[in-house]
Amino acid sequence: MSGQPSTGTASLFEDGDERHYSRGAIHDEQRHHLRNVEGYMRKDQHKAMNDMLSEDTKVQIEERYKKDPLYSATMHNNQPSWGARQDAKIQAEEAEMLRKKQEKIDSKAGKKFE
Repeated sequence: MSGQPSTGTASLFEDGDERHYSRGAIHDEQRHHLRNVEGYMRKDQHKAMNDMLSEDTKVQIEERYKKDPLYSATMHNNQPSWGARQDAKIQAEEAEMLRKKQEKIDSKAGKKFE
């Protein structure tokens, strides 16, 4: 054995992470996070990109915890409480009412311009 991986090249497996990002993806993500990583070495660019994407994931999970009353229980493989189910039902009803109101407003706005 030469100590080299038998699948792919040694450069394919950086720090146990097989993700490779294009320069365009790195550029777009750094603009979103206001962080300049293009000057980093290629290995460090991938690590910085993984860090930025994990930050995005954390933010999305936090937002879901705030907006979805059933999410916390289901994430822990538990049955949502009666109160959480009622909150979710009320949220769904309110969203439906807002959607109907918006449809009425949009249809009236469209008739004014005709």
